[in-house]
Amino acid sequence: MKTLRNRIILLAAFLMAAITSGWLAYSHFSSTPIRCTGDVEWTIGKNRFVGTVSWRMQHREGSTVINGKLFGQTVSEVNRTIYFHYSYHQNARVLNNDRIVKTFADDADEVDINATLPGFYRTPGRELSLMIDEYRGAWLFAASNVPSLYCRKNVP
Repeated sequence: MKTLRNRIILLAAFLMAAITSGWLAYSHFSSTPIRCTGDVEWTIGKNRFVGTVSWRMQHREGSTVINGKLFGQTVSEVNRTIYFHYSYHQNARVLNNDRIVKTFADDADEVDINATLPGFYRTPGRELSLMIDEYRGAWLFAASNVPSLYCRKNVP
């Protein structure tokens, strides 16, 4: 009787250790969710975009919301969501744009958009390669080892 009780206790302890180690391994190797917002200002030629970019990424899928003012031939509003999937290549994430959803507030001229915004934000099917690292409580986005966005973490 005492041997059976000891075996049950030993089995329970073994199961708890297996479950705990499995959960710790999963939490260590699963991707950290990215939820952040950053201010951007892009000037290309005579055109300029000033606004915010919000990122959400987890489990190889994500979205980014870009909104702000585009100063081109005219002053217009940009407000769109870009949905993408991504893969890892060494220490970079390669984002592949799946679709772009413009809101009713997005009244930017296509000529100005094409001349100012990077292709990933304006054309479905485009790629963007980024290195994303945590830095001082935020996310630092870099392309070709050049920091391009300091993105403040959003509280879930």
